[in-house]
Amino acid sequence: MVVDFNDQILIPDGDVGDFGAVACDQFSAAPEYWNNLAAVMPAQSALDLILPECFLADADRRIENIKSAAKRMLQSDRFKACRGAVYVTRKTAYGRVRRGVVASVDLSDYDYKSGAQTLIRASERTIEERIPPRVKIREAIDIELPHILLLVDDRENLLKQACESAKRVPLYDGDLRGGGGHITGELITDARALDDAVQKIIKASVSKFGCELFALVGDGNHSLATAKYCAVNNPTPFNGRALVEIINVYDDGLVFEPIHRLVKTDDPVMFMDSLRSAVKGNAKTTVYAPNPIEISVPEDKIEAINAVDKFCETYVKHFGGYVEYVHGADALKREGHFGIEMRGIQKSELFEYVVKNGVLPKKTFSLGEAEEKRYYIEARKIK
Repeated sequence: MVVDFNDQILIPDGDVGDFGAVACDQFSAAPEYWNNLAAVMPAQSALDLILPECFLADADRRIENIKSAAKRMLQSDRFKACRGAVYVTRKTAYGRVRRGVVASVDLSDYDYKSGAQTLIRASERTIEERIPPRVKIREAIDIELPHILLLVDDRENLLKQACESAKRVPLYDGDLRGGGGHITGELITDARALDDAVQKIIKASVSKFGCELFALVGDGNHSLATAKYCAVNNPTPFNGRALVEIINVYDDGLVFEPIHRLVKTDDPVMFMDSLRSAVKGNAKTTVYAPNPIEISVPEDKIEAINAVDKFCETYVKHFGGYVEYVHGADALKREGHFGIEMRGIQKSELFEYVVKNGVLPKKTFSLGEAEEKRYYIEARKIK
């Protein structure tokens, strides 16, 4: 079965706010966010078990600390074990409410390569060089704490109906630090209605898309790719599956936002001249430097993203600087940088595009603001 709604899941004992931390790939250019969070988080939190990407230069030392922290937590009964699925309700600081269900998925049903025909597929291009640091962590400790969000095309709300009709036992209820809003989790131990919903979603995908498809990875593709790598190259009795949160792409609380490109360069005139020469088309977008400048881009928004990315990556490779990926209008306007506004894909376009064309370019869309990303709460033994 592609989804196991009766796997063993570890839940942090005590106040969920004393444990949860946002996905490690957020605030990658803002170490102050993570330092401020570390100053207020109590001991034995998820923050002790993750490597925020802004600290990758210090990866070896931090991974040793993660190994020690994980060992202490397992020895001190920081987690309580339960069996079933977790129905999660998250109210973010932006007033949006979304619902999902946490369960484990079979990694043999997942492939991140473009054009994959598996039941679970990537939605965006996987950057291979981002996998090795995550492999070091996954192979160093006995548990996984995922921030993976799987999106399903569930227009009939089958999974939500199955969750809400099931008997549920409260697991946690609290406020998340770092602007994460409020979260509740409830345990579902009878998986029959959930299993039935999954089968109906897969069956409906054949008429919708012409192939069997259960889910696309909305967030955490590199974490799921890491799990796949470890399952293939260093299998254990438990790591053939990975813990995820499954969310309906049409959930009212799930928003798609475009991800813009922010480029640092020392020669503004050469950058703009080169950008205008390399990227052309019948549509317009705006570059903020920080005042707005209009440029031409391809009319197809995916083609436009590919063209801008190819230019930016080539430019900084030859002339120095760096590229950041940001969302929100304010983030585009940073002194000494060029903010290139991109058009994002809509949630209604996602599944059909990936089935027809393969994965999207990296950083095509964001599921809400940074603080709305999945928090590390549930865990699972992988050794």
